[in-house]
Amino acid sequence: MRKLKLIALFVVTLVLLYTLLGCGKKESDMKDDKQKSEMKHEEHNMTDTSKFAADGKYFCSMHPTQQTNDPNARCPICKMKLTGKDEYNKKMMDEHEALEQKNAGKKDAIHFEVKLSVIKSDECQGLIESALSKDKGILEYHVDILNRVVHMYFDKNKTSKSNIEKLVADAGFDANDTKANPDAVSKLPAECK
Repeated sequence: MRKLKLIALFVVTLVLLYTLLGCGKKESDMKDDKQKSEMKHEEHNMTDTSKFAADGKYFCSMHPTQQTNDPNARCPICKMKLTGKDEYNKKMMDEHEALEQKNAGKKDAIHFEVKLSVIKSDECQGLIESALSKDKGILEYHVDILNRVVHMYFDKNKTSKSNIEKLVADAGFDANDTKANPDAVSKLPAECK
């Protein structure tokens, strides 16, 4: 029993010494190491933005305003591999056709498109989708983040085009000719303004 107490006391003493001495490093050495690590991280994350253009063949699906003609470039914001516009537009066309086929025969279903203001990230897309989900009259929709449009079908007995535009405007985004609610715009995340 006495031997266990001595071992415990020895371990506690070692831990205290280790803590007090800080592993043999001075605080200034630790700060220097942290700064060096941060600089390496920043260098690793830097992207050559000189290759980015306002209207390129490739874009970031999370940040669609980041576009380039360089197929090997990565998004300067999230570092994701870029998507080809042709590939993306084909996908959107396929989704649109599926939406039309599914809802075309419904008696009270109206096809409607909402042209949006610039969508800078998928976070903004999420805010728009959240707003649209509040209207039970919207049957189905898909958001085309690159071309800034929402394709949808809604039940004309449960909602209207103006109600839908108001929902989007109240979320902080222009919807066709309905301007975004300024109060909602001021509350948007910086990435969506």
